[in-house]
Amino acid sequence: MPTSRSCSTAESASRLPDQATQRRSRACRSALLLLALLFHVSMLASWRLGYWNQFTFDSTATQGWRGWDFFAVFQAGHNAATGISIYESDNDRIDVVAPRYTPYRYLPALALTLGNALSRLPPLWALRIWVVIIEITLLGCAWASSRLCKEPWARTALACMWLAYTPFYLEIYLGQFSLVQSAFTLFIVSGCLGGRLALRHDAAWLASILIKPNAMLLAPAMMRLRRFRGLAVVGGVVGLTTMAYVAAYPAALPAILGNLASDMGSQLGNHGVRQLLYSVVHGMFPELGPSYHQWIQRVWVLIVVLVSLYVTMRSATNSLLLICLWTTSFFLLYHDVWEHHYVMLLPVYVGLYARSRSRWLLLLWGLMAIWTPYVWIDPQGFAAYDASMRWTPLVPAALDVFYHASKAVPALALWVYICKQLITRREPIRV
Repeated sequence: MPTSRSCSTAESASRLPDQATQRRSRACRSALLLLALLFHVSMLASWRLGYWNQFTFDSTATQGWRGWDFFAVFQAGHNAATGISIYESDNDRIDVVAPRYTPYRYLPALALTLGNALSRLPPLWALRIWVVIIEITLLGCAWASSRLCKEPWARTALACMWLAYTPFYLEIYLGQFSLVQSAFTLFIVSGCLGGRLALRHDAAWLASILIKPNAMLLAPAMMRLRRFRGLAVVGGVVGLTTMAYVAAYPAALPAILGNLASDMGSQLGNHGVRQLLYSVVHGMFPELGPSYHQWIQRVWVLIVVLVSLYVTMRSATNSLLLICLWTTSFFLLYHDVWEHHYVMLLPVYVGLYARSRSRWLLLLWGLMAIWTPYVWIDPQGFAAYDASMRWTPLVPAALDVFYHASKAVPALALWVYICKQLITRREPIRV
């Protein structure tokens, strides 16, 4: 009969393989996280040094001058402080304080609050502070995402999704606001994974709309989820703040509505599904006139809206999938989708992967996470000096389609995946 000492030795020996496997798994996870961190640090360093600039159209076309989109809000905030319309961009009519900027395009609240506050600082220091805020926000999102599930490998994957994602480079290069909006979307997604949405999630939705109005697309999902009180509050705040400003500055209304104008044409920096559709149709029928392209685009928008509404009304009230569906629909519906916009899909990938652990989602994330093929199309950076190149389709037509498909096809595939999940699947949420 074996002694207790021999039994203990045998049990310890049986545990050794498991312990060794766990150590190897931990080492692999740590190595993956380290690689993601190193790549992330390389993007931060390139913000100053510029060695990744040649890999994107935006950083090439702007000749390495950073902060264009940030300074749009900065200048608008200064306009507000000096009693001028935040939508005014005629240099002869405003006190120009930004070193460079694009016309302000968002709702008034962002410029009147954040823009006004930041405009009190020296422009370059304001940009630096905003980039630090973006970085802290991203690290917070990575940490929060890793807390959404218990499996070690899944937690590592969720954190790496934020850290090793190339559209983030343009987010800090341009000083954009998409990542901060994504943080609010992630908060809503986490509420969906937790089982229910509450008033605080309505507040997050309101904040995301005031930052960038594309979040209004979540309205059909909120209606399906019967969040009528939240819809009333959000709609009231957005409507009142916007119309109050329009009442004071009537010329602001055309500027706000101008975001909906969609005269589609070739644009090298556009990575939306509608740009891909234009490239495909133009490649097949190069003599087709602009009016025909417009009708094709309108039919496409109608189809996407009707399918999304049908899926929304037909499916079970799965809050996570509905929020993800309408967040993703933006990339199929909007006419100007820039590369940095794709950071807004990170909460979608995080929520869906935390729910299902699907390798298909990892593949789609990977296709979006890598650089576009721009560096191979324009290795000499001619877009920085030849403005016509920005508006001219690539030749041959297949190259133009391939280039614009690099982000648009994964976005379209993600939308189809979510539609299918809503219609055909009823698996439980895994956390």
